[in-house]
Formats: sequence, structure tokens, C-alpha cells
Amino acid sequence: MKVNLYVMGNSQGVKLYLSLDLQIDQLWWNKQLHSQNDTDPFYFRQIAYKMPLQWAIHLQKVALKPACLRWTSSSWQHYLGSHLLSVYGSTYGANLHHVLHSSMVPDDAAQLLTLNGIHSGQDSFWASQYAAAQQLALFMQGRSLLSGEVEALFKENIRASDQTWKSVIQFCYLEKWVKLHHGVHLARGKKGSPRCARCGSVSEVTSCRSCGVWDCASCRSCQTLGRSRSCELLVQGIPQPSSQSPFAQTLLSSPNHQSEIDLTHWNLSPAQLTASQQAIGFLQASVSLKLQRIRFDFFGAKLRDLTGRSNSESDTTHYAAADPGRRFLLWAVTGAGKTEMLFPLIEQVRSRGGLVAVATPRRDVVLELAPRLRKAFPNETVVALYGGSEERWSRGSITLATTHQLLRFAHAFDLVVIDELDAFPFHGDPMLAYAAERCRAELGKMIYLSATPPKKLQSLVRIGKLACAKVPVRYHRHPLPVPKLLAIKPLSQCIEKNEWPQELLQHWKQSLERGAQLFIFVPKIALAEPLAKSLRILFPNVAVGATSSQDEERGSKVSSFRIADLRILVTTTILERGVTIPRSDVYILGADSGLFDEASLVQMAGRAGRSASDPSGKVIFAAMQKTKAQVGACRQIRRMNKLAIPFLLPQYDRRRRNLQ
Repeated sequence: MKVNLYVMGNSQGVKLYLSLDLQIDQLWWNKQLHSQNDTDPFYFRQIAYKMPLQWAIHLQKVALKPACLRWTSSSWQHYLGSHLLSVYGSTYGANLHHVLHSSMVPDDAAQLLTLNGIHSGQDSFWASQYAAAQQLALFMQGRSLLSGEVEALFKENIRASDQTWKSVIQFCYLEKWVKLHHGVHLARGKKGSPRCARCGSVSEVTSCRSCGVWDCASCRSCQTLGRSRSCELLVQGIPQPSSQSPFAQTLLSSPNHQSEIDLTHWNLSPAQLTASQQAIGFLQASVSLKLQRIRFDFFGAKLRDLTGRSNSESDTTHYAAADPGRRFLLWAVTGAGKTEMLFPLIEQVRSRGGLVAVATPRRDVVLELAPRLRKAFPNETVVALYGGSEERWSRGSITLATTHQLLRFAHAFDLVVIDELDAFPFHGDPMLAYAAERCRAELGKMIYLSATPPKKLQSLVRIGKLACAKVPVRYHRHPLPVPKLLAIKPLSQCIEKNEWPQELLQHWKQSLERGAQLFIFVPKIALAEPLAKSLRILFPNVAVGATSSQDEERGSKVSSFRIADLRILVTTTILERGVTIPRSDVYILGADSGLFDEASLVQMAGRAGRSASDPSGKVIFAAMQKTKAQVGACRQIRRMNKLAIPFLLPQYDRRRRNLQ
């Protein structure tokens, strides 16, 4: 994108400004001078009309003297060119001077206008611009959008037939309701790498046909949400100042006050209730801003923690270690009812006027949780955001979104909940961890939800550097099924010859005879359908299906499995989360595969025993050899069962060895 650059001021001082629409700037400055009786006139002169956006944004910081109002075009070109070369280096000086020369307004076209105030004929135009800008600023509050997204938002929501999105955004910018920036921050000098202002990732430098600049960097990391470039406009709406928001006022006025809220109407189990109370205590605790160890600039382009690690290298653990006072881990076993435990926390934040974001890795989880949140909070506006969402421009007091959608927000939410912290794509992706951090308000807090948190995060809990509440028992208060290890020949060999160990066959028969449905997990997609064919031969009267991430009919097969049209479903880790079958047994074949780590084994085992009518489902780890992952998964499940002893139903003898 190319923009206008102008100088405005008087004998007391002058400054450079960028503009998307010069008519708006002239109108706005005249309005500001309307009530002034200053005898020293203000002057307005356009300097450039095809200035690359990234240059114009940087040149606004250049110091000027009033004498520059009388400079010629060549004088301006020399002065601005010298400044740009000092910043970006002289390696590509010829390209810089060529682009700068073509951007300058010739002397015969330049006009030095005297600003004396708005006249009566412009009043109606001012009123319409002001009204449209107010509407757009409200939609933009706390958002971070590229120009194409801003244009779409404007067309769909702002009824202003006589205005363009650029003119209205320029008005918002002058009123300081939004900030304008370029999508990728340029590297200065010979050192450093360009970084995306939206996702914090290192970007690739290319020659750009749009702006003509040699060093116009492009970000590939977040391109699914629109291409972010050095010359691409990034508009970020100014969020409500933290010190003025109702949520912050409550925190600042009574930092040690812990108001009591009634949790009984949520019908939580004893373990859920205990964890919710601990989390509410965390939300009510005040943390001084002086203790905050992570620093963002407004656009999040220069984020570093005390380790010196840059934003594109930092994961959730590093953020948590650097600023533990604002983070809380809710460590709950699979089937513990994490969503129900969120309700009191959302109620607590909303009672104080705070905004809530609940982020989850997958779209199907968003679609599943949205009606539950709307039912739990009928008086709140719940907005669901995901790729293709019809509510993408809606504003809500509770925002439910996929983690990628957080890239479109900046400092917007007082509580950010990251569901399934350890799941793909959030786990191991610094870009999404960065997005989660940046969307949190200055005084906001973050809650992580996980049944299998990353090892580094568990370490922070053990050494007392991360607040945590553990929920070791499911809502029905029965212990978790402990996996049984079973030795088998190589899985591919068993499938090829259709020869299976008698013990495994016996387990399958027992599961089917008791009316259970079978999850059978395999480590590779290529094994799913061949195994399903083998099972159809073994059990000709049983409906068997196979699915994976590459299966176009995955949705329909999962739906058939949910309603028991399929008795056996062979799958990969794609279904290790989010699918609950009332009566199910779990078989993990090839459990010694390197693709199955401890966390995935725990998650897959968690598909069994989830209902109160069938709490003791069967879990089998079948493999050639025992691995650390298998042993670790069994140890983690036994450890949770031991912690669950105080919460179990009375019929469980607390001295039973399998719970120790």
C-alpha cells in the first residue's frame, strides 16, 4: 500500500503525518482550529502521494523545524532519503532513491494551504464522517486487522454510502481511536530479521511489485488469515484503557477483597467445586503492574521475556515462567467436566464487567461449546469465531474462538482461557502462544486447561512457579481405568496375515459381548483401512469403520459411531480428544510407536469409562515392547487415581491396591 505524506504546523513547530485520504486530514485539522484564536497561522503541505506505507510510518518520527514548510521537493527528497538510508543501510540506495523520487509531489503541484478553521458548509460532512468513524471504532476496539479485513468489516457493518473505508479509518486514526501500522516490521541495518507485527514470526524479504521496495518482507506463518507484508496496512483498535474499565476498577479499588459468589447453582462435584474455588481465588488476587516481567509494545512487535528469548521463539512455558502471577493451570483428567468448571470463572469475570475469551484448537469444539455457553449464560452475548464464521465481526461479552482467531485481537480480553493447551495446533506453535498472550488485556489473566499439560509446565507447578488446581477424578466419581499392557507381534504383520494373539481376540470378544463400542487406535493412517478389513473378516456381523485426518467422510463416520451404527472404529490420534461414547473400550495397537507419546496415550485411554453407567471401560496397550511413554501414561493415571481417593464414591475402599 502507498499513502500520502504531509507536513502540518506553524512557526512553533511542525510534524509529518501519513494519510489515507488527505481531504479528511484537511477537514479534521480545520475543525481543531475552529475554536482557536491563534494569530500564528497553521500551514498544511502535501509532501508525497505514493509513499510506501512502511516508510511513511517510520518518517512520522523524524524531527523537523518550521523552516521546512518552505522547502522544495528536491530538499524534501534529500532530507527524507538521508534519514531512510541511515536507518536501513545504503546497500540498496539506488532502489530507495528511485522509489522515493517517484513518490514525491513536484513543486508545481505542491500547495501550501493555510488552515483557518472549518466553514459552515462542511458541518454536515463532518457530522457524517464522525458518526461513521464512531461506529467503526466500536467494531475495531481490541481488534487487529489487515486492510482487506477492515474493508470487509466496513462494507458489512457501516452504513455510509458517501464514504470509503479509508476515509473513515483515517478519521479514526486522527481521533486516536485506532493505530495504523505496517504488517511486518523491517530489519534495521545489517542485523536483525523482519518480524510480523500480527503473529511475531520471522518473515521473508522479497521484492514487492505493489510498493516497489526491495526489502518488503512477507509473513508466511499467518498467511491463512491474509498475507501480512511490510507495505500492508495493519489497523489495531485501541482497547478501553485498563485503568478505566469496570473490571480493572474493581481490581484496583479492592485488591485484597474476595467477594463470595454462589457456586451451588452450577451443580459441581466436590472435586470440581474445590478446583473452581481455587481458580476464583486466583482471579480475585491482585497483581501489581510493576511485577509484570513481559513487555509488549502496542503492536506486539518487540516482545522479550527475562531470558532474552524473542516472541517467535517463545512458547507457553516461557511466558508462564516470566509472568506466573497472571496464569493458572486447571489440570483435570479426561472426562472431569472442564467446561462446567469454567462457568463459575466466567461468571466471576463478567460480574465485574470483564470480557472473556475461550480459545480451543478445533472448529468442531467451538461449535459444540457455543450452545452450552449460551444456555449457561442466557443474558450474555456469546460470539463463536472460526474460519467461515458468520459472526466474525460481532462483539460479545464472551468470545469462543479457535486459537488462530486470536491473531485478530490485541489487548482485548480480561480473561483468556486456553482449552486443550497440549493439543495440536496450539502446542509447540510459538505463533499461537504469542497470539494468546497479545490478546490479553494489560490487567487480564489467563487460565490453561489440560488433562496432559506439557512436561515443562508440570515442572513449573512442581517447583511452585505456576498456580494450579488438579481435578483427579471424573464427574461421576469413579477411578480412571488403568491400561493393561499386552505383548503382540508387529502390527503390520498381524494385519497382513490376519493372525492375532488369542488374548487380544478374547478381549475384543468380551468387549463386543458386553455391548461396548471399540476405539481401536493405530499409529499410521495407512494401517487404518487394512485393519478394518481384517476385523470385518474376524467379526462378519459387526459394523466396522476406519477414519483418519485424510478421510473426507470422517464427520459422517464419527456421527455413525456416536449413535452406535458403527460398533468398531479404527482411527489415528485424530480422535484422541473430543469424542465421547457412553459405553466404550479402548485398544491402542502399536502402542510402542514413537508417534504415541505419554500425553497422547493418556488422552486415548481417556475415551474409556466416561459415563456413570459404564465407568470401568477397558484400556489395552498392545505392542511388541514396553516403552517409557506407556509406563509414564500408566503411572500418570495411577497417580491421579491416588489423588482422587478423597473424592471417590463411598463404595470404593480407599485401601484398594489398584488405587495406590
